[in-house]
Amino acid sequence: MKDQRYLEFQATLDEIASRLASISGYDRLKSTIEDVADWDGFQAIFAQINTTLWFKEKGLLKEIEPRLPHREGYADILLSFSGQDIYCEVTSPESIQKSLESETEGETEKVQNLLKKQPWISKQEAEHEIKHDRIKRTLLEKTNKQLPRNYPGILVLETGKSMVFTFDTKEIARKLFPSRPQVMLIMLWSLERGSQIGKAPFLFVNPNSPYQNIGQELLEYLGLDNKVIS
Repeated sequence: MKDQRYLEFQATLDEIASRLASISGYDRLKSTIEDVADWDGFQAIFAQINTTLWFKEKGLLKEIEPRLPHREGYADILLSFSGQDIYCEVTSPESIQKSLESETEGETEKVQNLLKKQPWISKQEAEHEIKHDRIKRTLLEKTNKQLPRNYPGILVLETGKSMVFTFDTKEIARKLFPSRPQVMLIMLWSLERGSQIGKAPFLFVNPNSPYQNIGQELLEYLGLDNKVIS
């Protein structure tokens, strides 16, 4: 049985999500909120709701948690821009961290091996590098599953509590973009220099994507051209 804090937080999420009640898929979002069983899950769905509201305010939201066209399951958000469907996956720092916690076995050995190969770096730098390698692997798997290759896609990173900033995301994008051409954009909300959901995100455009032009047109429509990081 969920304690009073869980019930109160669920009520808060329900209240915020009610602003999306007119959108197709709202019932699936309500069900997702009801199924959340821990604080990591609450933070993840909170990021998804806030991102969905942001797209709704921009006039782009078509459906919440749409069925995926390439496999069983659902994406987080479906957008529509100039007659083109755009799938969007939202990843919160909590959900990233949770997926990483299952891969901690052997991490000490990996750090030691890296220090042997690169003795000029510190133990902290080695741990940071290994952590980011795991983040990249997690995102490669997630985008492969959640963003269909025959549609333009957006990966949203909401990383305010995970210490993943523009510099880190630039490195992540460099590794992810070549093998995930469906990811036309990464949107980063990191709290860095005032960026948070509700304010303009930092943006990374995939030069390897066949949907690059759609991404650039979308940014022009949103007036976010000056937020692109190359």
